[in-house]
Amino acid sequence: MNNPQNEQNPQNSGKNPPAINLPPVVTALVLFMVLLHFSANLILTDQSLYRFFLTFGFAPVRLQYAPEMPGGVGALFWTPFTHGFLHADWMHLTFNMLWLAVFGTPISRRYGPLGFAVVFGLGLIGGVIGYMLVHHNTTGILIGASGAVSALMGGALRFMYQPLLKEIDEETGEVRILGRRLASPSELVKDQRAVGFTVVWMGVNLLFGLFPQLMGMEGANVAWEAHIAGFVAGFFAVAWLERRLF
Repeated sequence: MNNPQNEQNPQNSGKNPPAINLPPVVTALVLFMVLLHFSANLILTDQSLYRFFLTFGFAPVRLQYAPEMPGGVGALFWTPFTHGFLHADWMHLTFNMLWLAVFGTPISRRYGPLGFAVVFGLGLIGGVIGYMLVHHNTTGILIGASGAVSALMGGALRFMYQPLLKEIDEETGEVRILGRRLASPSELVKDQRAVGFTVVWMGVNLLFGLFPQLMGMEGANVAWEAHIAGFVAGFFAVAWLERRLF
């Protein structure tokens, strides 16, 4: 059985709560992505912006033509990560930043900045693998933090529906909140809320891929395979973090 970890911020009595109660690492990442998107669209022309995406976004075709593409062979090593900091438009960015705030916050509070970075990074890599398996011979460019955000979602699912564990101090009678225990996959299967959340989320992404017309857009516009692969990566990454960081 995994030890419960407290993903809650300590409560400071006598102080007004901040207007935005996000962990510093989440706030910094959101601000960086917003600033990067704003600067790129302000400074670059449409042609140079496309080249920017081609240099730092992940393109499966680079595996075959790396020397001829912007960034050369070196881009094979950085694009699996840098693609996650680029976004196609403000709607794409806003959606990802909202979900980053929602699911990145509990992951950061439970595992700290290092643990957050591990889940985020593995989500980026998982998303690239999922995208490449489906689009291994195409010229499409994968950009966006969706794979990493999905990993944060998959990781948070492991504990967000678990009840809060408490203990009572024998001397003072004070009730202390210990946090939520990490649930095993077999335990989550028995939790209707966790199963419902997963089924709906997976189902929507599969609809994007299998029936893009039904969803009102082309399937290539939504990297559904990166979402699913990132989710799986985060789901299993947090179990490793529980053993390694605590």
